[in-house]
Amino acid sequence: MNLSLERKIQIGFGAGVAIIVAVGAAALQSTAATVESAAWVAHALEVRADLAAALARLTDAEASARGYVITGDDRFLQPYDSAKLDLVPLVARLNSLTADNPAQRLRLDSLEALIPPRLGRLQRIIDMRRQQGAAAAAGAVATGEGRTLMDEIRRLVARMEDQEQRLLADRSAALQAKARLARLAVLGGTLVAFTLATLASLLVSRELAGRRRAEEAARTAQARFQQLVASSTAVLYATAVTPTGFPPTWVSENVTRIMGYEVAESLAPNWWIDNLHPEDRPRVLAQVPELLSRGELVMEYRFRHKDGTYRWIRDEARLQRDALGTASEVVGAWVDITARRRAEEAVRTSEEQFRILAATANDAIVSANSRGDITYFNPGAERAFGYAAAEAVGQPLTLLIPERFQAAHRAGLTRYLTTGEARVVGKTVELVGRRKDGTEFPVDLSLASWKRGPDVAFTAIIRDITERRRAEAEIRARTAQLEAANKDLEAFSYSVSHDLRAPLRSIDGFSQALQEDYTARLDEEGRSHLRRVRAATKRMEQLIDDLLHLARVSRAELQSEPVDLSALARSIFAELRQREPRRAVEFACADRAPVRGDPRLLRIALENLLGNAWKFTLRRQPAHIEFGSVAQDGRPVYFVRDNGAGFDMAYADKLFGPFQRLHGATEFPGSGIGLATVHRILQRHGGRVWAEAVVDGGATFYFTL
Repeated sequence: MNLSLERKIQIGFGAGVAIIVAVGAAALQSTAATVESAAWVAHALEVRADLAAALARLTDAEASARGYVITGDDRFLQPYDSAKLDLVPLVARLNSLTADNPAQRLRLDSLEALIPPRLGRLQRIIDMRRQQGAAAAAGAVATGEGRTLMDEIRRLVARMEDQEQRLLADRSAALQAKARLARLAVLGGTLVAFTLATLASLLVSRELAGRRRAEEAARTAQARFQQLVASSTAVLYATAVTPTGFPPTWVSENVTRIMGYEVAESLAPNWWIDNLHPEDRPRVLAQVPELLSRGELVMEYRFRHKDGTYRWIRDEARLQRDALGTASEVVGAWVDITARRRAEEAVRTSEEQFRILAATANDAIVSANSRGDITYFNPGAERAFGYAAAEAVGQPLTLLIPERFQAAHRAGLTRYLTTGEARVVGKTVELVGRRKDGTEFPVDLSLASWKRGPDVAFTAIIRDITERRRAEAEIRARTAQLEAANKDLEAFSYSVSHDLRAPLRSIDGFSQALQEDYTARLDEEGRSHLRRVRAATKRMEQLIDDLLHLARVSRAELQSEPVDLSALARSIFAELRQREPRRAVEFACADRAPVRGDPRLLRIALENLLGNAWKFTLRRQPAHIEFGSVAQDGRPVYFVRDNGAGFDMAYADKLFGPFQRLHGATEFPGSGIGLATVHRILQRHGGRVWAEAVVDGGATFYFTL
């Protein structure tokens, strides 16, 4: 067919246009596919990073709780509280990122179901530490329930990471394939455009415009990918495979943020090997051949940061092969796991500390499962019960329980597992234990339970209280003896006091009759003797009254209620001043001195102390008396101080005995019973009394309640 040149040009023009359109469409499609593949690669990396972050937060929480169990220091709980707050957005973001992957969603649902029990378990251990102490919380940690949960969480995270890694490998391969296709499409379009440039400049212009649009799309996709990488916690890299090594060809820009190195530094041929920790370098280099044989390799090692410190790195590498199957490139990702390794080390340390604590505890620590079989038996239990741990572990708890109590034990265990009713769990009770030789002994039992997955476990702290029981029995016996002796003494005092009154009345009556009827027949010496007899009977009668008063104080039942000692002191001093209004006595009194005790007996004690101060300041002008309190060892000590006659401290030990006086009756009247009464009252209030004085320099009487 003969075609005109014009027709040929038209046909060529049309064919050129068709070719250019086809090439442009292919280029655009390849570019869009490349952008999409890059986004999916970034998506897989983000999922892996969030999974690693969630696991790190859980590990932080576990280490924080264990640190608090060991030390009781609330500062250890800060990482735990931060982890609880961080986990919620992390899990929410993982839900969003895995919405398109049903298999990953199922695993994430399982992970979500495990996190609250783990955190709840940690919270219970923290609460147990606060409420029951370190031993109970340490026992809860020793069961290993938390470790089981964490192992399950790690397995789930590992499976999800493996899935994302497979997706990452597939998507990376797809990305490279589509990138090559895009390059081929752009190159083909360029050649066609150049070939047809002489036929139609308009078609060339349109082709060039399409090419510019495709390049812009590629640059946009690349920028987006770089932003995703920059915000990731993983450093991405690529290295060539050569006979002499693996020289780096590309490193993501976030290496500067994560490791401190500039990208140019990271591309130095020996940068990676030179910065490996010297202790890890032989091990890591020995593992590299596995990458060539298996096509993938995961390693953990220490790598030097720009600041000179070493960080723990998890390195996951994948080997890429060309079409001929030759190893051509290695791509991989680094994640800084220093925090995780430190947390794991802290967990190991805390577990070791717990093992040491349990091994060195004097008390027996025994754990059992829901079947009542012993799962842990510490050295303290070996000493208490006589069994070796190997003999006891796996045996039922009834091994340690007297036969008459075994049925009640089984019934209680069944009831607790069925209904949750706890009669012993969570409490400290006194029970009876049975040793290997069959002998029985009293024990204090503190029992705790917790969930171990679907199972229930128990830990008991058991203390042998044989010596305590023996001491308590001895104390009760001595107390009974003392009470009997006191009662006998009080009865004797009361009886003697009453029996003495009759002859005293006779003596006083006859002496009064002599004085009234025969005074004129007596000389002065006789009358003096008669006056001395009457004075002696009066003094003896006063002594008997004081002795009866002391007996009543000793027998009176205490009625404890709030009392203001300052108000009592002011009232008593007002009565003293009313009896002797002409005396010049300055009185200082604390504003308030609130205590709890028997108001009647405390008034008697203060009447004696203030009465003595009033009496022994008779020759002072002016006299000064003070009631107040001071703090001693964190407790209030009350005092009555005066500037009176004082006394010699060498005789201070005689002050509080009945009928003990440091001054003559002619100098200062009295019976010697007052301070004995004060001592008895304060002793009954669980307190004590003592004095300090200087001869002619005053005295201070201190007392506590």
